[in-house]
Amino acid sequence: MEIVNLKAIPIAHDKNVYYVDGKELNTIKKTKYRTPYDGFYLSQTVFLLKNKALTSLKKIIINKAKEYVRNVLEIKDEIYLTQSWSTINTTNSFHKLHAHPNTFISIVYYAQCRGGYTYFDLNASPIREGFNFQYTVSKGNIYNSQTWEFSVRTGDIMVFPGHIRHGSTPNKSHQDRIIVGANFFIKGKLGSEKDVSLITIS
Repeated sequence: MEIVNLKAIPIAHDKNVYYVDGKELNTIKKTKYRTPYDGFYLSQTVFLLKNKALTSLKKIIINKAKEYVRNVLEIKDEIYLTQSWSTINTTNSFHKLHAHPNTFISIVYYAQCRGGYTYFDLNASPIREGFNFQYTVSKGNIYNSQTWEFSVRTGDIMVFPGHIRHGSTPNKSHQDRIIVGANFFIKGKLGSEKDVSLITIS
């Protein structure tokens, strides 16, 4: 799992994690979708991974989320799956820049993707936060860039905090780009009585 720290915000990219078989892919394709917008389709369901045909994929996604929390964030808090869905990008369509409200971490799994980029937008590069100067960049890096791109393909998984704005570049393939998304939230006790911050999320 490759970790890129954007302003100390860990974006995880794991390549060649899992490949859906024909039955799983057909299950995703045959899901009912909302009215498309410019070649972008979003599933009607937000509980896609409850489908028994996707049990193996669900297990992979949940395990990756827990690995991220345990080994990358290194916190003990428990998480649970809140929503899961699928999207389809036809040729030249893309996923517009957005964030996931009411979400701790998000996962994107690339069920069918012949190439392209997922990008993350930080509003401003780290070196522009103090003084909003437009520096002359000789080579883009995580310190001088406002956006950061990851090349993605079938079988890849990305994990990131849900509040980070993200999107995709246009699908230049003649094959549809199909992803499965999932959101997770924290459960259990947070804070402490000592700090007068104790809450319980069930």
